[in-house]
Amino acid sequence: MFVLFSSVFVSTALAVPPSRGSDLTITEVQADPNQVAPYYGEWFEIYNNAGRPIDLNGVMISRAGESITVPADPPITLGAGDYFVFGVSAEQNSAASNYNGNVPVDYVYSYFDEFNMSAPDDELIVSYDGLVLDELDWDSTWDLVPNAAHQVQPNALGNEWANDLSWNWCPAEAFIPVSGMYGTPGTANDQCSAEYNNDNDGDGYSEFQGDCDDEHADIHPDAVDGIADPNGVANDDADCDGIRDDGITDDDGDGLAEIDGDCNDGDPTIYTGAVESLNGLDDDCNGCEDDVDVDLDGWTTCPLVCDSNDDGVIDIRDHLCYDCNEGDATFNPDAPEVPYDGADQDCDGFDECDVDADGYEAMAAAGPGCDGVDCDDSSADVHPGAPEDNGNGVDDDCDGVVDLPDADGDGFTAEAGDCMDLEAAAVGESEGALSAQVHPGAREVCFDQVDNDCDGWIDNLPTCVRELNTATVRGGGLCNTAGDAAAVLALLGVALAAGRRRNA
Repeated sequence: MFVLFSSVFVSTALAVPPSRGSDLTITEVQADPNQVAPYYGEWFEIYNNAGRPIDLNGVMISRAGESITVPADPPITLGAGDYFVFGVSAEQNSAASNYNGNVPVDYVYSYFDEFNMSAPDDELIVSYDGLVLDELDWDSTWDLVPNAAHQVQPNALGNEWANDLSWNWCPAEAFIPVSGMYGTPGTANDQCSAEYNNDNDGDGYSEFQGDCDDEHADIHPDAVDGIADPNGVANDDADCDGIRDDGITDDDGDGLAEIDGDCNDGDPTIYTGAVESLNGLDDDCNGCEDDVDVDLDGWTTCPLVCDSNDDGVIDIRDHLCYDCNEGDATFNPDAPEVPYDGADQDCDGFDECDVDADGYEAMAAAGPGCDGVDCDDSSADVHPGAPEDNGNGVDDDCDGVVDLPDADGDGFTAEAGDCMDLEAAAVGESEGALSAQVHPGAREVCFDQVDNDCDGWIDNLPTCVRELNTATVRGGGLCNTAGDAAAVLALLGVALAAGRRRNA
């Protein structure tokens, strides 16, 4: 018989059953209260120490031949770092007959039919599918207070063994309103008292600073797991990190412990540097199974992070490297790459097509592995978009034209904006001379029907119109005959039209 008062804490799709000791730990116990009847006021709390959501269905809590097993339905999921309270009553209304002392309870069990605790001497064992997750065993020396829950010191709740030491537990001092009881059900425990700021064993750490056993100087956060204490007893979690034997013990006698790279310290044939064989195991502890170096080039198909840009630092710019052709010793991350051959000798994922490292790959004509736009992959100065260096005999910008010349010698090429760049030998001396006077920045000449400054407009200076307006038929100005006047008028029409185009 049970009643579930809490809904699922997190998405059940994320939860997995507990699988390691200390995935769930006991953090607070209220046994035999007298402020309210024990068959209404008894409760205890567990904590998810797994670092991931835990499926509580199937979890068993037992004591002295009695047990509670969380049924398979409905799903009950406890989020990482969350607390869950089991109690014999969920009634928080002080006027009710089954008032529990104003304790928020997540799961109700039967005090008479299933489970009840004894304050002077008892135990709680949390397990799943035969695996013990945590065990708390107390007796009269623990001095449980009738109306104050006994709580574990916060720095010890994440340790399977330190969680069970009597000196890491103390009566709660947080008042539960109305009831006259004390505890922190469903929330983090308080520091026990000022005593936890004291370094009782003289090892440089108090409980508040992370010492999970302040009665023994060989146990503290800077200790090394497995080192024997003065009595010759090795502590598997002397550094108080919650992990037993952090890898310094060579348990299988192969000469290496976990800290030395032994990935299976229970098998003497498996360690860093062992010969890999096709047996479904990671014999050499490189993270890959059966990655045998068939071609004997020193590399296998097991991906490793390589310093691919040879800067001496493994960082985000580097990539995984491995033997991409285990049947050919000329293919491996240390092999020299042959450009343009369509093969990836150095196993970086592509053939070398940008030899000059200008950011442009060579054209397909370079070889079967390339299909870029660089017309000369031997020079970083030659690629599309590069400035054309006239006179060097090179197509610097890869546009198919070598050295656009300055044909008229005025200092400007067609590429530089010269709108008339004619060679005198080809067009005649007079036209060649005119071409040399036409270029960006040249002075516009009125009425010559030439865009002298190469700005796209002909005779577009304001002075050209003024000169035309001051011309007379009789002497002075630009003409002195009727025929000349007609010509001038024609030129004026051209100038005005050009002005309109300019102002449009």
